[in-house]
Amino acid sequence: MKKLPGNPANNTALFLDFDGTLVNIAEKPELVVVPDDLLATLSKLSAKLDGALAIVTGRGLDVIRSFLPLPGLVVAAEHGALLDPPSASSATLPVPPAEWRRAFEQFVQSHPGALAEHKVHGLVLHFRLAPDAADAARCLAEELVSQDREKFRVVPAHAAVEIRPVGADKGRAVRSLMQRDVFRRRVPIFIGDDVTDEDGISACQELSGTGYRIPEDFDGSPDELRAWLQRWAGEDVSSAV
Repeated sequence: MKKLPGNPANNTALFLDFDGTLVNIAEKPELVVVPDDLLATLSKLSAKLDGALAIVTGRGLDVIRSFLPLPGLVVAAEHGALLDPPSASSATLPVPPAEWRRAFEQFVQSHPGALAEHKVHGLVLHFRLAPDAADAARCLAEELVSQDREKFRVVPAHAAVEIRPVGADKGRAVRSLMQRDVFRRRVPIFIGDDVTDEDGISACQELSGTGYRIPEDFDGSPDELRAWLQRWAGEDVSSAV
């Protein structure tokens, strides 16, 4: 396991993924469980870092706000396609055509267990409960995106495939947030668990920061990360990372 910092430096900017990082992945996206103490931990860390803490997630903005209802918490939703609070300089990204959304819904109807997730700027087909539909889901996403590759791309994820606007990734989110006063001139740290988090880690490294991965650095366990964050926040925890 990589040696992790025991306490937050005063000049740290912390970027955290949600699913598989702060919380355990569930069979369905809406079934994830947010531990009772997580909100308090994030609130304390945000205060210690003078607000330089952000959740950078593929989830929709309203969804992540419902799971983490913390006033003032900075969120980059849909892989950075939506920033909250918003930025006046943020570029407007395209939204998927209505026929693509209908195609995803038709796919779900013909593949029991599959689930379509609709976002403002993207679409996701989940096949965790329909593993035999994985290849067909990927083929459908590729077929749809082939109609407009200048604006959209296909991105793999945990037991899912996603259609996302070109230019929307977690690296873009980190770079945009690091231009804000609360994050500027700080050393960025990104923590994630999936291939979609690699862009965020790379951006932090380019900005003289670093990144940690749940599988490699926290024994594959969000529980271990939360214990580390609790210690970082100054809370008393019994387990050690």
